[in-house]
Amino acid sequence: MSLRLFLGFDVFMVFVSSIIALTIGYYAGKGYKLTSEKLLLYLSLSFSLLGVSLLVDGLVSIYFYLSMFKGAQVSRIVFMAGNVITSIAEVAAFTLLAYTYVRYSFIAASSSFLPILMFKNYNPLVEIVLIILLCYITIQTSISYGWRKELNSLLVFTGFLFILLAHIFFLLTSIYMFCYILAHTLQLLGFIFLLVMLLRVNRR
Repeated sequence: MSLRLFLGFDVFMVFVSSIIALTIGYYAGKGYKLTSEKLLLYLSLSFSLLGVSLLVDGLVSIYFYLSMFKGAQVSRIVFMAGNVITSIAEVAAFTLLAYTYVRYSFIAASSSFLPILMFKNYNPLVEIVLIILLCYITIQTSISYGWRKELNSLLVFTGFLFILLAHIFFLLTSIYMFCYILAHTLQLLGFIFLLVMLLRVNRR
């Protein structure tokens, strides 16, 4: 895979994931307005935060890649601010989701590339925190599916399982470049499963 193709894949996947996360936030918010179910409100806030964090990540990536190809100096302030905003928003989003499942667990159904990858600044500590939070959420959704045996419960469980696996592979990015591609793909699939669940709920 050429460098330009890889960077294009990176930006494309980040923006697609951002759009899907924001769409999940929108439909969850729409569901909350119809049902006044706070679980959907927390889901809406979480994925809206996640969508914004991915959008910021994508914009910073474009800025960095354009600066790199033009030979211009990268602003350290923009670089650091982008990574800090992304990290804080992701931790906040998944912490809110974990809190939601603590409170509502009983109804929870509903190489040449290496330097470039290191720029993405997948902080191991942040990733470990996200993985711990996602482990808890995934376990709760699996318990919920075990109780309900419904398709929506299965979609929620599968979605969070894929997102958990994605962050595990993001953590391994510095070891093996292919993990980065796999992580993006798994995250996108996880978002799609959750979006399908919300579309099913909103059609009722």
